[in-house]
Amino acid sequence: MTRLAPLFALSAALSTGCFFTHEDTPFVEADDVRIDLPESIAAREGGQVRGALHVGVEYTAGQVNRWVTVLVEHCARVIAYLDDVQPTERDGNTRIYGPYADNDGRDLAWLVRVESLADGANYQIYVGSRDAKAQDEMALLMAGDLHKDDSKRSGGFKMDFDVVEKYPEMKGEGADMSVIGGFVEVTFERDVETEEKRIDLDFKAVSFEYLGYLDDDVFYSDDKYSYTRDPKGGGTFDLTLYGEWDDYGWSGPEQEKASVQAAWDGEGNGRARGSILEVDGVGDLKHGDLFLDECQGSDGFLTWRSLNEPYALEAPGYGFGDPKSCVIPESALDGL
Repeated sequence: MTRLAPLFALSAALSTGCFFTHEDTPFVEADDVRIDLPESIAAREGGQVRGALHVGVEYTAGQVNRWVTVLVEHCARVIAYLDDVQPTERDGNTRIYGPYADNDGRDLAWLVRVESLADGANYQIYVGSRDAKAQDEMALLMAGDLHKDDSKRSGGFKMDFDVVEKYPEMKGEGADMSVIGGFVEVTFERDVETEEKRIDLDFKAVSFEYLGYLDDDVFYSDDKYSYTRDPKGGGTFDLTLYGEWDDYGWSGPEQEKASVQAAWDGEGNGRARGSILEVDGVGDLKHGDLFLDECQGSDGFLTWRSLNEPYALEAPGYGFGDPKSCVIPESALDGL
């Protein structure tokens, strides 16, 4: 997933001038849905070799964090503000705010619904044209929930990218440089004491088309990304998406399915495997399916790297090291 910019900044005009209510609505925190990687999986200077798969994991995690955490942080600020504002109306345990015209002057209006629960809250965020007067004139952009039990938190949200594209001013500067669509569901479980965590991102026919660059790129995913973190800082990350992989001249403009599974321990030792596959006869890989394997030490640098033939024959300097150097066993990737 390359060049994935933050999708929008939620900025509702909430100057209602009404009485304060002092609610305390639990809401998803950025740390609930942030993918934390070991420091060893990070950019390094110097001549030692870094793993392409690990760099890909780091970059993808960074891109996912960028739009997920930005979304959560903006929404959390809105919910916190609404806790002190008299709602426009109430429907049982649900407080309804809006529609409010966007205070940045964009052709947007916002409406928020917050339902208080015994262990948390449900919430919905709607968006529409600036002149929208009611919920039925708007589209559901995001819906989610948060549940708390002592140190344990769980919940998530669903987001409709088709709605973002319908109201492209949410994408901000350069909105006409991309076309997005589909639907994503983010769910999480987190223990705030141990920081044990699981995050799942379920992409449903999600597409990102980038226009006006050196060449137009389209990335598509109808799969799940899964991330786990154990109390000692070890974890796993599994991602799959379709895209154009022509950087090395081994593929043309057709899309293939790429997947990466990675695991690491609390010291940063890691192992990853990846593949780029033609699916149902679709794809234009030069030598058919491509497979990669890597291991890294706690310093973040490779100890072993392997590429399947005949790609290995075209890149004789690519593979090196000994698989016996791997601290993380291959079994750590089973089931990802």
